[in-house]
Amino acid sequence: MGINAVVHMASNKASSTLFQVSLLQALALGDYDGSISLGELKKYGDIGIGTFDGLDGEMIMLDGIVYKASADGKVYQMKDEETTPFANVTFAKDDSFEFVSTDSMKDLDETLTGIVSKKGINCVHFVKIGGTFRSIRLRSVPKQSKPYRGLVDTLSTDQVEWTPKDIKGTIVGLYCPSYMGMINNHGWHLHFVSDDRNIGGHVLDVSMKNVLCKFTSVDKLELILPDRPSFHSLDLSVDQNKDIKKIEGSE
Repeated sequence: MGINAVVHMASNKASSTLFQVSLLQALALGDYDGSISLGELKKYGDIGIGTFDGLDGEMIMLDGIVYKASADGKVYQMKDEETTPFANVTFAKDDSFEFVSTDSMKDLDETLTGIVSKKGINCVHFVKIGGTFRSIRLRSVPKQSKPYRGLVDTLSTDQVEWTPKDIKGTIVGLYCPSYMGMINNHGWHLHFVSDDRNIGGHVLDVSMKNVLCKFTSVDKLELILPDRPSFHSLDLSVDQNKDIKKIEGSE
């Protein structure tokens, strides 16, 4: 499996756990080989985001089902034997909800951050945003071949985008606090899948009105690191903040 790292925060409430496979920073450096099966991943959550072996599309886990938003513009339900190099999952509790209207990704980011700041800005939070979206700009990436390039270079040449209008679907999002910036993205990372399961992807921009947002707050972290030469040889001391912003589409 790999190296385990488990972090708990003291809490008086029922706790949830963020189960994370590898590091976003490792993915950014081109470590795309899958290290855990989707069947194993499902033991640790029923909602989440990530990608697949070889960087093959965008992962959306919703209600315990894993979907791939592929670069061919289609969505596929994935089999348990498929693997992932990077993923973040938890069991959704829907601790609270809000109705949100925004005209841009910047507005949504600020609105969601304002909401979770009241819940605990230094904790991890998942959000499930379901309804009709006036416009949503999405991306995906085709499966890569070795030798792998870094993620920024890959996106610059291979990224495919769509902008469907007036579409019903669900955004699954993850918020990580600033101190997690060396193992994940500080802030929000959002993926989308349509209700008809015909389109999905990583969210680059969005406009929506009175859409229901359900939040799950997380106070435990379980981190699984790949135990293979490609991971151990990475120089993870390099500051990748600028690259991570480019990867997320925020720069």
